[in-house]
Amino acid sequence: MNILITLPKHLIEKIILGEKKFEMRKCLPKYMRIGVDGFFVVEKGTDDVRCWCRVDETYISIIDRCSAGYFANLENLANKVKVSENYIEKYANGKKIYLWKIGKVNVFECLGRGSLGVDKNPQQFAYCPLSYGESF
Repeated sequence: MNILITLPKHLIEKIILGEKKFEMRKCLPKYMRIGVDGFFVVEKGTDDVRCWCRVDETYISIIDRCSAGYFANLENLANKVKVSENYIEKYANGKKIYLWKIGKVNVFECLGRGSLGVDKNPQQFAYCPLSYGESF
């Protein structure tokens, strides 16, 4: 089942341009089928759904200051998700994070959040109950 997430405009643009290769999240939705389903992205502060991204693979990462190669790993991760190293440290806070590898991206010109059956922009994510795989 596809999900809906909220991102700021600058990160959406990086996805669309192919610069952002991974999405970083604190969880992995239970009913999202990796390699088939993906996530719609609504622009923060709007109800405009800008794109859909298939999740091809997932990885688990733990950002731990005590681990060998900490700074190199942090820099590498920041480059993949297109956020600052400081942001990652605060977001992860020593806990497990999931990296969703972005595969195929479909860009939309005019798609509203309501057409996905979701009535508000999600804080974490929301399932799109009528959307499976590339069924849109």
